[in-house]
Amino acid sequence: MKFWFKRVLVGLVVVVIVALVGLAIFLLTFDPNAYKSKLEEIVYNRYHRSLVVKGDIELSLFPRIGLSLQDVSLSDRESSDTFASVDSARFAVAIWPLMFNRLVVDHVAVSGFKAWVVRNAAGEFNFRDLLDNSVPGIEPPASPPPSTPASHASKLPALLRNHEAARTDFQIDIAGLDLKNGEIHYRDYMTGARARVEKLTVNTGRVTFDQPFDVALQGKLIGAYPKAQADIEGQAVVRFNPLERTYSAQKINVQVAGTVGDLQAKSASLRGNLAYSDYTETLTASSLALTVQGSGQGSTPVKNLDISLSVPQLKADRSQSELKLEKLALRAKGNLPDQSFDVAVDAPSLSISPESAKGDAVSGTVKLTGQKTLGLALGISGLGGNAQHLTLKELKIEGGLKHGQRLVQFNLSSPAVWNSIRQRGELSAMKGDVKIQAPALPGGSFEFPMIGSLHADLVKDQLNSEINAVLSGSKLDFKVQATRLADPKVVFDLSADSLDFNKLFPPAQPKPAAKPQDKAQAADQDKSKDKAQAAPAQPAAKAAAAAAAAPQPIDLSFLQPLDVTGTVKVGDLRVRGLRAKQFDAGLRVAGGKLAVAPLSASLYGGTLKGTLSADAGNTLAANLALNKVSLLDLLQGLGTEGRFAGQANVSLDVHSQGTTSAALVAGLDGTVHANVQNGAIIGINIDQTLNEISAAVHNMFSGQVPDVQAKFDPSRRTNFANLDAAVLFAQGEGTVKKFNLTGSTIKTTIGSPASIDLVNRQMDCTVDVHVLHTLSQTVGNLTDFMGVAVPIRVSGPFDALNYQVQWKDIGSAAVRRALQGGLLDMLANKVGKGLLPAQDKLPAPAAPSSDINPVKSIGNALKGLLGQ
Repeated sequence: MKFWFKRVLVGLVVVVIVALVGLAIFLLTFDPNAYKSKLEEIVYNRYHRSLVVKGDIELSLFPRIGLSLQDVSLSDRESSDTFASVDSARFAVAIWPLMFNRLVVDHVAVSGFKAWVVRNAAGEFNFRDLLDNSVPGIEPPASPPPSTPASHASKLPALLRNHEAARTDFQIDIAGLDLKNGEIHYRDYMTGARARVEKLTVNTGRVTFDQPFDVALQGKLIGAYPKAQADIEGQAVVRFNPLERTYSAQKINVQVAGTVGDLQAKSASLRGNLAYSDYTETLTASSLALTVQGSGQGSTPVKNLDISLSVPQLKADRSQSELKLEKLALRAKGNLPDQSFDVAVDAPSLSISPESAKGDAVSGTVKLTGQKTLGLALGISGLGGNAQHLTLKELKIEGGLKHGQRLVQFNLSSPAVWNSIRQRGELSAMKGDVKIQAPALPGGSFEFPMIGSLHADLVKDQLNSEINAVLSGSKLDFKVQATRLADPKVVFDLSADSLDFNKLFPPAQPKPAAKPQDKAQAADQDKSKDKAQAAPAQPAAKAAAAAAAAPQPIDLSFLQPLDVTGTVKVGDLRVRGLRAKQFDAGLRVAGGKLAVAPLSASLYGGTLKGTLSADAGNTLAANLALNKVSLLDLLQGLGTEGRFAGQANVSLDVHSQGTTSAALVAGLDGTVHANVQNGAIIGINIDQTLNEISAAVHNMFSGQVPDVQAKFDPSRRTNFANLDAAVLFAQGEGTVKKFNLTGSTIKTTIGSPASIDLVNRQMDCTVDVHVLHTLSQTVGNLTDFMGVAVPIRVSGPFDALNYQVQWKDIGSAAVRRALQGGLLDMLANKVGKGLLPAQDKLPAPAAPSSDINPVKSIGNALKGLLGQ
């Protein structure tokens, strides 16, 4: 027995020695470079990618079998474009596990790794086939359709078993990975994003499929679109299974600092645990915390930005239509250019599944603080139904807007329904109230209730809403329909019995004038201040005054993307001093252009018709015709003193372009024409003025020169049968082309100068008065002016006009004799009452206003034209 045992033992030793010698001879004579082409062929046959190893493959035997590769690249699938490349790579392989279909790599060291990741227009990545890990001839299981979760749950295990049976049990086990000087380039053809990660360093623990391992990385993010330049550092415990398409990252700790798009992050961090299953489209998260501190750039910059998001528990399973959420809390605050904001959202508990839906009330608040203070509160309560048919007992929004002494408060609530299968939702019974408080309102406040409904159908891609309100006892109905919700096309209809914008948007109250004694006290206090302290305060005061006077920009670029069609019908419309009845307007916005046409209304005993237009380039135009309108009522409605009365036909065709109201006034071009019947000029009586001139001429030699009026006096009127006037505007400067007035004893024509300056808000016009009859029933004999023109010059700022007789230009012989006899000197001695020649200097031009209302300026131009 011992003999045979010895013989067997010696035989085994000999076999082992022979095997080891044979293996040593094989390894010593083995040339791995001879297998380059075979390796490249295997990769191409399996993945349809080209593997190129330009450098030599070096083999080492001690302490383990090791391979070193130089200059390796892998192409995209069926393409010559490079997907990944490596400058050098080294790894060692354990021999014994190979006998059990396991590849155990001791350690992998990679230097100069580069990858080009691309997502095409269909949303597919160029590495998807590598993750499929399928064998030739076997199709991997497809992702289940989200609409059939039950069938998916039953078929998934069988698919995995079939897929697994078609594969080998070959496994990869890497003791660790050390990657240095890596780069990952990313291009997204769906969004246009382009970015890369440079100086990438990755270190891992033991890497085995479906086993957790540590990962630590560092790199620098460089973005071309959006712009980015940020440092990235992160650690996590990662686990993935390409076969089952499950991926998870636990103990995540990612830090980002730098610029990412419009975000300038002083620090941004993500901590927590995430897991995702591609088959079931299930995302789970726990202890998730996202924080961001920094600032935002772009068109609306944000300073001192601070955002935090906390999600202790989250599960979203699309295949099972299931959502679970616990204690979500969102906080965000920062400073905008002219106000600060504070946002808070809390969702204590939500659970939605195909069987039921329940949860605690969700609340959210938004607060904006600045010159205007806005507060909004959102509440969602009474969650019910199930994942396919969600119901809310109440969706509620409350808010308030405070600006100066004006406060607007509103609330709106409604039950809500959402059907996820039909993709339909509705707010079936909206009700709310709006309350406006302002000192300018009668009683100090104004309140109106409203009811309505809203319906959305995402399958038809449309939204419909109807709102009914009661304003001061009159009905208001508003209907709107929107289609193509991604790029909305809106059609609306607004009708109201009456609409008073003075109640909805009451004018700001002017600050009360300081009392004389207050002014005196303030002056004494100013004198008592130390001059050394006052001097530095002057620049600050000037800067504050300049900021207050800075013109408010007008930006109509918001019209560019709009597609809106609508009608507005109001029985009684009030806007500031204007009041119109039977107001009817059509509105169309498309291609960046707004057109209000047709436009019609009953206005002060007459009618208004015409069109208004504007475009995204800040060009405005008006083409209006007023027929048989009470001119005095119209002028007073525009906020002027009302220098003219009568029944007027007015046509206005003007346009302008500019980014501020002052620029719009300075660029005003067009024409204004007015014809007034059976009216009067209020403030001047030309017949009486001619009589006063005649009396001054005839009585000068007696030394008894009568008083002659030189300022507009509301008690004086010049009645006329017809007035025909026309003004041509060019770049805010108006030229009076016609001013033909016909009265019982006189008629007028326009003389020179004849200008209206809208920019400086002043006018300088001369009217030539012609006497038709030498005897007036009201003022006496005008024989001295028969056959000659009497020039009267109206000049000065719009709010302080004066009229002056051009004595030297009167062709009357009697007037010339009076002038030679010293009439002007005698008139000059009657201080404040003489009609002096226009050779005196005009008032200094008023400084252009930085906050001019262009519509009001047109009204002022008409007012100046008509003799204020």
